[in-house]
Amino acid sequence: MSQFKLLSKSIAMTAIALVVSTSAMAHDPKMHAEKDQMNCEKMQKHMDMMGKMDHSKMDMKDPAMKAMMANMGKMKQMYQKHCVTNDSKS
Repeated sequence: MSQFKLLSKSIAMTAIALVVSTSAMAHDPKMHAEKDQMNCEKMQKHMDMMGKMDHSKMDMKDPAMKAMMANMGKMKQMYQKHCVTNDSKS
């Protein structure tokens, strides 16, 4: 009889732990959006910096350089989509 009690307690504790662990992860991902996104001013500074760099001195076969250029391409698309209005000339 005591083994049955022990098994029941173990199952109950496992169920409680499962409920608690899954409920802790349940939140709106939009809560992170403001913190994770760069603002338009910072994106503009990064794009200006990249525009001033001498690309002829860069090794385009370098994986880090490829990743940086791909990141800048994504940043430029995000900037165009979210920061450039129809009346601005950026």
